[in-house]
Amino acid sequence: MAKKTRKYDGILFSGLPGSGKTTTSRQLAQHLGWEVFYVGGLWREEWAKKYPNNEMPFEEYLHTITLEDDTAMDTRAHDMLARGSMVGDMWHGIIGDGLPILRVFITAPLDIRAERALQTNKYTGKTTDEIKKLLQGREERQAEVAKKIYGDWYDYRDPAGYHLTLNSGLLSVEEKISSILHFFDKE
Repeated sequence: MAKKTRKYDGILFSGLPGSGKTTTSRQLAQHLGWEVFYVGGLWREEWAKKYPNNEMPFEEYLHTITLEDDTAMDTRAHDMLARGSMVGDMWHGIIGDGLPILRVFITAPLDIRAERALQTNKYTGKTTDEIKKLLQGREERQAEVAKKIYGDWYDYRDPAGYHLTLNSGLLSVEEKISSILHFFDKE
């Protein structure tokens, strides 16, 4: 029996901060037996190198990243996706342009995203309201940076830039993965 060929050789997750991209991408990559990488994780590694004793909170560090650094990180993410059999969790869905990548946008209401974030160790000592402000600030910063890199026309939150949009406030991780695989296999 011939091996099934697919239209896509990778999956790119983008979405709102705290929407569940990392959890979904990690579990999907495990299911597919593919590698996974997280742009947010790559930025946290850079932050930890510069501030090993947490002298600057990560959220503040994000505001110090230059446009050149952001552009270089997007290029790095594009190159990683280009290797194929890769799941990427990133900020800008446009990174997949020119690649056979299934683009998935994950969204969720702010209240749900903040409650989930509260359960992680990333926001120790923060209240739900403080986390909401941080998530909203990150969302706006990502939109501003994307416009500077790709042009005023680009908004990473626009569903038209993706093949599939999923609301993680309504779906479990398993349901999201099932939806993605169903879409992935029918293409």
